[in-house]
Amino acid sequence: MTLAQEIREKLNNGSTDNIRAVIYARVSTDNEGQKESCSNQVYLAKKYIEEHPNIQLIETYVDDGISGKNDFTRPQYNEMLQKLSDDGFDLILTKALSRLNRDELNSLVLNRMLLDHNATVLTLEDRQVHDFEDMNSGLFHSIKYAMDAQFVKQQSINGKKTQELRCERKELSAKDCSFGYDWHREDKTITINQEQAAIVRRIFEDFVYRNGTPASIQRALNNEGISICSRSVSNIIKDERYIGKFYINKRTTKLGTGRTKSKRIQLPKENWVLCERPDLQIVDTDLFELAQRIHHSRITIYEKPDKKTVQAHFQGMHLYASKIFCPVCGKPYHFGYADRKKTKPVYRIKNHQDCPNPIRSIYEDDLQEVTRIALKHVIEQQSHVLSSLETVLIECVEATQNNGEEISNLKKQKASKEKKINSLIDALMDDGLTDAAKEKVKSKLNTITEEINNLTTIIEDKESNKLSFSYVDDKIAEIKKAIAELKNFTTIDRDRIQNYIDRIDLPPNGDIDITLKSGQIITLKQQTEDFSDGNSVGKMGIQDVLYS
Repeated sequence: MTLAQEIREKLNNGSTDNIRAVIYARVSTDNEGQKESCSNQVYLAKKYIEEHPNIQLIETYVDDGISGKNDFTRPQYNEMLQKLSDDGFDLILTKALSRLNRDELNSLVLNRMLLDHNATVLTLEDRQVHDFEDMNSGLFHSIKYAMDAQFVKQQSINGKKTQELRCERKELSAKDCSFGYDWHREDKTITINQEQAAIVRRIFEDFVYRNGTPASIQRALNNEGISICSRSVSNIIKDERYIGKFYINKRTTKLGTGRTKSKRIQLPKENWVLCERPDLQIVDTDLFELAQRIHHSRITIYEKPDKKTVQAHFQGMHLYASKIFCPVCGKPYHFGYADRKKTKPVYRIKNHQDCPNPIRSIYEDDLQEVTRIALKHVIEQQSHVLSSLETVLIECVEATQNNGEEISNLKKQKASKEKKINSLIDALMDDGLTDAAKEKVKSKLNTITEEINNLTTIIEDKESNKLSFSYVDDKIAEIKKAIAELKNFTTIDRDRIQNYIDRIDLPPNGDIDITLKSGQIITLKQQTEDFSDGNSVGKMGIQDVLYS
């Protein structure tokens, strides 16, 4: 016997066994026609419970004015599912299956949850207990879910057609009503709210004639008990509605179902529809134009960084990415900008309140300077490397100069083997040899020929690899030139940092510890105790001691 069959018997046979139930009610809009629909649904459910005393009502869930095409916008629906998962119940009382969901995916998810937690649904419109375990019922439910999903899509299509008609007729709706106006639901009209309109006029007059700013105007209004934010003041100043120009069709909606949200899409201005309503004009046109000129004159235009800079910021390819750390807590410093123009790169550390290290940031310009100092200091310390390298090169040249005796011995071996070849050729010319003996001679001849070829190659290589002592001078001069170029570099790029620097630590005392790829650590000491701010590194000077 399935769960649905058990519940039907308990309801129809007057059983005293309790049925733990919840009520779920929902409507998709909050208009007048459906205003009492949720209360009616709850009333029908409670009336059914009165007729069946063995039903124990646990909770009532109501989503008023919310669409059933998805589940993430319905808080009460999700609370009911959580209740089902945590405590469980036997039955959901609802007007119709469409009240629970109008989407196929969410309906199937609910079915699976009901089966997993041993619960089912009773629809009040037909007083049917739905059997989700029955295959025939499953087919019926699949068709019903598909019809509900089509209903949602049709509603979306109808809404778009209604919007098209509204644009053709240039009709205003409640969403076109803003501060300064009233919407009348009965006849669907907009009128001027004279009290708010006076505030709108004052905002424009203060902005134009009294050199006010949105912030100063907002403060003055708040002091008089008028609650408004500075952003609202700024939006009012730019809103053409106050000179009787209402724009509709500014946005459209892309329907989202199941687990995806519906998207509001901003349309280009050429798609907007202008509805001119001189009867709803609050502000004089000349005053409005003056406000727009003042507004545009006050706009600060910042130069945007080039594409390469922007990409470096978002791709993590800026100069010191993943190189700077706090030695106390081990957290990295992240790239950012210290100004709105985005011209001063800075590295900051996040969530650092619990760390005793006061160094919160360091400018990229300062990092480049200390890196330049550190690398030049390291290069200057490498003079002893040249001496060691010169000694090694001289030893290599001497080794090549002293291989004459070895080459002579190799040539003697080659001459001896050539004599053997001549002897073997003479033996082949002798008619007294059998065929087997001739084959042995030929095999020996081939082996010695291969050995001679190998000796020839070795001799040629050793003769060609002889180095003169001028080679040492030339190579040392090349290396000195390369080091001089390294020493005189002017720019610090990402490749140079990647090749030379392993990490940079910013200890609490204001020093900078640079760990090189070679394992050496260079400490740059704070030159002054006067930081540029309370938690940044100031001017640096290199420490005399180099340690590892």
